[in-house]
Amino acid sequence: MAKSAEYPRGVRVRGDAVQINIPVAGRRRYVTIPQPPTPKGISEAGKLRAHLMKSRKWGTLTQADIDAACKVDAAIVPDTDDRPLFADYAQMYLDSLSTDDKGTRRKYKSALSKHWMPHLADIPIADINPAIIRKTISQLDIKKPKTFNDLMTPLRGVFNLAFDDEIIDDLPTKRIKNKKVQNEDPDPFIPYERKKIINWMERYWVDKKEMWKLYYEWQFWTGCRPGETLALDWTDINLSKRLATVNKTLSEGEVKYTTKTHEIRNIYLNDRAIDVLIRLRDLTGHQDRLFISLHTDKPWTRPDKLSEKLRQVLKETRIRERPAYNCRHTYATTLLNSLIDVSAAAYQMGHDIQTFKTVYAKWINTEKMAVEMQKIDYD
Repeated sequence: MAKSAEYPRGVRVRGDAVQINIPVAGRRRYVTIPQPPTPKGISEAGKLRAHLMKSRKWGTLTQADIDAACKVDAAIVPDTDDRPLFADYAQMYLDSLSTDDKGTRRKYKSALSKHWMPHLADIPIADINPAIIRKTISQLDIKKPKTFNDLMTPLRGVFNLAFDDEIIDDLPTKRIKNKKVQNEDPDPFIPYERKKIINWMERYWVDKKEMWKLYYEWQFWTGCRPGETLALDWTDINLSKRLATVNKTLSEGEVKYTTKTHEIRNIYLNDRAIDVLIRLRDLTGHQDRLFISLHTDKPWTRPDKLSEKLRQVLKETRIRERPAYNCRHTYATTLLNSLIDVSAAAYQMGHDIQTFKTVYAKWINTEKMAVEMQKIDYD
C-alpha cells in the first residue's frame, strides 16, 4: 500500500477502500471507488479525480459524472491517451487573451463553458472533426444568427491555437460560415423626447442626484460611449479650445488606457456640453475624474447602474423605452440633421467613415435627399 504522503491530491485510503474528494455544491464529499488500495489503484484514483475536477472547473460536472465515477465507468476514466483534450486548449486559449479586456475574456469563457464544453471537453482535440462540430451545433439549437456568430468566435479561437501548435492538421470549423445578421437601425430619441427627458431630470434630480442629470446631458450632447465618459479626467478637458480628448475607457470597473478603436480623438464641445463642464467643475473639480458619485465622492464604475436610472425616467415620462446607449445614437443623428459633413460627424463619434455610413445610412440618405429636393424649381 502506498504511504499517505504519496497519495495524489484529493485521494485517501480508508481500510480496503480508496476514496476521492469531490466538492459538490460547495461541500466536501468523499466518494468511494472500487479500486484496490494498491499503488496502481491509488494512481488510477488520482487520474479519475483530476479528470472530474477539470469538468468541475468548467462547470460541467454533474451528479451523473460522479455516480459514474463511483462505478468506475470506463467512459469517463482516463486511459493512457495523453493527447491534449479540447478542454486543455480551451483553457490555453483563454489564457492567451489579453488581460486588459476582462469583458471579452469573461464573455468567451461563458460561451465555451455553457455551450461547447459539455459536448467537447473530454474529446482529444485532434479527434474532433467537422461532423462532430455540426452535430454539436444541431444539439445546441441556436436560434439567433448573432448568437451563433458570437459562440463560434471562441470556438474558432481554440482550434486556431491548436492548429498553430501543430496539434491538429486542419481546422474542423473552417467550412462553418457565420450566419447573416440583419442589423437593426439605431433608435435615437427624437428632439422632443430628449427635451422632455432633460426637463424631468432638472425637476426631480436635484442635490446629490444632479450628477445623474449632468451625465445624461453630456451623453446627449457629445455622443461619447459610456465607458469613455466615465474614464474622462479633468486633464482631458481644454475649455478654452472647447475640446475633450478621448484616449481611454472604463471597462470592468477599471480604466483601460486605450479606446474601442485604439485611436485617440478630440471631440468638439457645443454650448450645452460646455455648460455641463462648468457645472461639473464646481461639483467635481477637487477630483481627477469628471463624473463621480456625489453620494460617495468616488468615480463611478458601473455604467449599467446609470442605465437603470434612465429606464426609470422613461417610465415616468411615458417615453418608449430604449437602451441608454441610444443617447449616443441621438447625438449622431443630431449631427446629421444639422447637415454637418459626414466625415466630421464620423470623427466626432469615433467611427471610420465607412462604419459611420453603414450604421447611420438611413439618416444620411434622408438628409441628403431633403437638401436635394430643395433644388427643385416649381415655377
